[in-house]
Amino acid sequence: MSPTQDQIDHDMRLAAFEQNHLAFRSLNQQMWQIPLISMTLTGGLWFGVSRAEDFPLFQFALLFLAAAGNGALFIVILRLRFVMQRYLNWLEDNYPTGFVSADDGEHWYHKSFVVRTSFQAMLLFASALSIVLLIVTSCNTWKEAKGQMPDDRALTYYQQHASSLADGYEALTFEAAHPGLAKIMTTDRAGEKLRVLDIGAGTGRDAAWFASHGHHVVAVEPSQAMRTLAQTLHAGLSIDWRDDRLPELEEMLNRGECFDIIVASAVWMHVRPDDRKQALRSVVSLLADQGMLYLTLRLGPEEPERGIHKVSLEGFKATAESLGLKVQELETQADLLGRTHIHWQALRIDAWPE
Repeated sequence: MSPTQDQIDHDMRLAAFEQNHLAFRSLNQQMWQIPLISMTLTGGLWFGVSRAEDFPLFQFALLFLAAAGNGALFIVILRLRFVMQRYLNWLEDNYPTGFVSADDGEHWYHKSFVVRTSFQAMLLFASALSIVLLIVTSCNTWKEAKGQMPDDRALTYYQQHASSLADGYEALTFEAAHPGLAKIMTTDRAGEKLRVLDIGAGTGRDAAWFASHGHHVVAVEPSQAMRTLAQTLHAGLSIDWRDDRLPELEEMLNRGECFDIIVASAVWMHVRPDDRKQALRSVVSLLADQGMLYLTLRLGPEEPERGIHKVSLEGFKATAESLGLKVQELETQADLLGRTHIHWQALRIDAWPE
């Protein structure tokens, strides 16, 4: 028996209903996934920006992609919600008895498009914030390129990355970083209350160790960001913080002070090769009788963007010998931050011979 026209119409309406229902559910699932996509996209790109501090163009590209991606998702939501509304209108027209209206509540969150508007506001905020970060990053890079920031790449680098560097520096103990110096302090200089100068003190880890052991400590650090962070990290310890820099150490030399121990850890690679003789002369001039300079050399490739110049043990010894100084080699260590291409050589120089 052939189906009647009413049966055919009924079957077609049922098929259309099922098809539209499945399509609506699929669109709804996609719209609910967009916030997750946005958070993953934005978070991943912003993290990439934080890890690409030395590559401004890469930072620009990532921030632009974050802004553009969130803007595109904003448009996608508009389109999805428009198509979904067409399906809802069709359902209401063709099956009014089974249609559930969600737009008849008293409160604002009962109205239509609340979810869509909330999603879009979040996307606009993420996009706008990415644009702000892009502008700030561009301005800072432009200032540096135009010379409006300090013409010292090492100083600029530490100014910009003080907070991110602090975790790695402070995670290492003084004894792990300087086993040779720690041994000297517990043997040759045990029980003494010393005048200690820490040149390039950074986050203050080494200066804090000496201060906590009762020594009089002066910490020299040219980066204001580093000094501020160090004073916060080691508040309560008696450390005299000063702004001075190699090769001149002008302020320190003008004060006429002398020190029993001078520490210059991870500093020498930031001194330009042509300035190293003057820098070593300035440092040793601050040693008291029977004083000692402890210094570490970074043996690894140069990194011009960080103001890091190549250093060699032979070159340093030649500079010291030209000043009549005798260099004593202490320990050689692999880089404690896990950089396999870098090693550290610790050295000791005693006060200028009479």
